Amino acid sequence: MLLSRLTRPLRKDATQRQFSHAIHWKREGKLLDLGCGDGRFLALASKLFDVMGVELSPRAAQSAQQRAPSAAILVSPVTDAIVPEGSFDIVTLFGYIEHEWQPATGLAVAFRALKPGGVLVIKTPNYASWNRRFMREDWCGIHIPAHCNYFTPVTLGHMLRQSGFQVLARPLFDRLPTSDTLWMAARKP
Repeated sequence: MLLSRLTRPLRKDATQRQFSHAIHWKREGKLLDLGCGDGRFLALASKLFDVMGVELSPRAAQSAQQRAPSAAILVSPVTDAIVPEGSFDIVTLFGYIEHEWQPATGLAVAFRALKPGGVLVIKTPNYASWNRRFMREDWCGIHIPAHCNYFTPVTLGHMLRQSGFQVLARPLFDRLPTSDTLWMAARKP
């Protein structure tokens, strides 16, 4: 915890990190953010992408629409979202999948929305992190009852492959067990 606090000024803010991870895989086209929250990421992504978001909370969706006025924002559970099929170059799930009681259904929505060759980018707490092993139930990624699923790189990779995705190689720094955040990308064949 002390090390995390001391290094915080050296790290990009969360929205900028999300944007960096997205543009690592795609730099243009149509982007769908499932569980878009208040739209901070969508606003930044709209500089390079034609963006759309899905958000459960009407209040957060309203904030997202204000931050990204050109974006179409659907107010819906992700698992029930009716989004254009085969239309998106990139789909993002940032801080969503750990909240979803039916994560395979959420991944199916992402899969249907992507064009062939499109990329899914996920951010979720890393249950395999050294910090989780050390902190146990006091780990920063545990939020009961809001988080109903926890993933390791192995379990998330398995679920992605079961959903039809090809898991992409993770950059070195994303593979280190020192991070409490699990970043993963997968391609629709």
